[in-house]
Amino acid sequence: MFNSKMKALRILENEHLLIRHLMQEWFEELQAATHAESEMVARLHMKKIKDLLVAFAPVLTKHQQKEERFFFPILGAYVGTNQGPVVTIEAEHDEMNQYFEHFMSHPSVELSLEQMKLLLKDLNEGYEILMVHMYKEESVLFPMAEKVFKIKDEETLLDAVNTKIY
Repeated sequence: MFNSKMKALRILENEHLLIRHLMQEWFEELQAATHAESEMVARLHMKKIKDLLVAFAPVLTKHQQKEERFFFPILGAYVGTNQGPVVTIEAEHDEMNQYFEHFMSHPSVELSLEQMKLLLKDLNEGYEILMVHMYKEESVLFPMAEKVFKIKDEETLLDAVNTKIY
């Protein structure tokens, strides 16, 4: 089930599983809203998406904070923090969050069906960035960390990330 051998990285992987599960809930609503043919139906789906995102956002934020405060700095000490994979991955946090915040900032009652569909397209972009982002962490950063981390790094990271996000 887990690809990582390090306990700390398995915790982050497990959080990715939870995030994917929560994403699936609002992604299904996103798909339904995208295919809605009336403003009323689209608005109902938009409301459901927003309700689900309200529950999703704190989970994602807590996970990202763990990575940014603990995982990225430890890995960055070995591979650099001015350029390279850590910088790229960290920038994706900001990018995806901007899509989610943009979606949440628009009250759907004021939008036409066409405007809602454009907003949903942006939300879908945030979804895709997050899915690819987690894949990159699991297939690039986690294996990189397993190669360079020392025992003390894993212990430090394990102590830091061994907290609940949900």
